[in-house]
Amino acid sequence: MAEQDPYARARARSEARRAELKPLGPGERPLGLKLAIGLAAFIALANLVGVAFGAGSEKPALGLAFAAVMIAAAAGMWARRYLVMIAFQALLAVAMIYALLSLAVASNALGALLAAAVVVVCAPIFWLMVRVMARLQVPPGPPE
Repeated sequence: MAEQDPYARARARSEARRAELKPLGPGERPLGLKLAIGLAAFIALANLVGVAFGAGSEKPALGLAFAAVMIAAAAGMWARRYLVMIAFQALLAVAMIYALLSLAVASNALGALLAAAVVVVCAPIFWLMVRVMARLQVPPGPPE
């Protein structure tokens, strides 16, 4: 009896999942994408408000620059640009890792709550964006 590839079942499951994926329709923006766009816009707005009220010890130009990057990210995700989505997903991953590490060394309840809130907000958006990006890569089928 020939030895079977130990990963054959996993590959078969992956292929079956890929076959089920339908490409995004023109103008279609699933929930994960809408949430990511909303989060990027919220971060941009929060930075603009922070700059306007002089919050933080950083130079205002840094806050304005980050707000501009988040506005560009929101616009790029609205236009369904794959590389922008990957970049934003990487930003979400870094934010979650940083928050989890901060949670481990939080010195008060507010710090722990803020770190947990970052993870609670970012994790579902990260997970929902995975399927959106997979569907974005599916080539369009023949017209019906």
